[in-house]
Amino acid sequence: MGAINRHYEGFRKQQKIEEGGIINISGSFLIDHADEIINLVKHEGRTWEADNPTAKLTSIEKANGGFRVETTNHKLALHIGKCLHKAYKGQHEYKFLKEEKFIEVNWKRDN
Repeated sequence: MGAINRHYEGFRKQQKIEEGGIINISGSFLIDHADEIINLVKHEGRTWEADNPTAKLTSIEKANGGFRVETTNHKLALHIGKCLHKAYKGQHEYKFLKEEKFIEVNWKRDN
């Protein structure tokens, strides 16, 4: 009998866990308050980086009429999302990837 060729790739645990986070900031509130919001995001990023050099903001760019912020640390992204809600209210939601250290934060305020 010949050898059976089996493929187990789908059953192995992932070798590298995705880390970091994305913060999507949107809404009409940004029209008058974009500078304040970005300053808050940058300030929180600098504060966290001072305590933990691996936790930092990797990019802030305009996207879909708002901003998209990327971080190297999921806890930093979660923290910034909570700071946005505390400072400016609005709607926020957090999406975690199962078994990974990655989060997507969506913050929006209209009016």
